[in-house]
Amino acid sequence: MDLTNAYNANGMPPGGIDAFDSTAPAPEYAPLPPGTYAARVGRGEYCSTKAGAEAYRIRFEVTEGEHAGNTVTRTWTFGPKALPYTRRDLATFGLTTKTHLLSPFPRAGAECVVRLVVALQQGNDGRTMNDIKRIDVLGLTDSPAAAFGLGDEPEGGPKS
Repeated sequence: MDLTNAYNANGMPPGGIDAFDSTAPAPEYAPLPPGTYAARVGRGEYCSTKAGAEAYRIRFEVTEGEHAGNTVTRTWTFGPKALPYTRRDLATFGLTTKTHLLSPFPRAGAECVVRLVVALQQGNDGRTMNDIKRIDVLGLTDSPAAAFGLGDEPEGGPKS
C-alpha cells in the first residue's frame, strides 16, 4: 500500500481545493435502464419542487443486480389535481397524515423494501430521466440495527 499521498502537508487526508488537481471527475449522470428493480427506501422527506410547490420526495436505493447502489427518486406534489393521487400513493408506505409526512421516513430502526418498475422519460429540455411507473411495497420491517436494541428513548436512557 502506498501512503505517500494519504495525507497533505498539514497531516490531514487530502480534500478541499488541495485535492482538486489530483481528483478524477465523477462519471456522467446516466439514468437507470428501464426495468424492474429490488430496492429499499433510503429516505422520504417533505420538500419543495424547483418551482416552489410543496412536495414529498422518496429516494430509493437499488439493492440487487448490476445497478445495486444506484438511486432513483419519485416526487409527489400537493396541488389540487395531484393531491388525491399523492394521498393514495403515499398511503401504501403508511404515510397517511401530515404528521407522518413531517416525521423521518422510514423511522429509525425500520427498513422499507420495494419493487420498482422504472421507465425512461424525455424532459422538455431534452434530458433523459427515470420515471418510476410502479412501486410495490414488499415490507416495512425492523432493520438489522434494531437487533442492537436501539429503542425510541433518547441517548443515555430515560430522564428522571
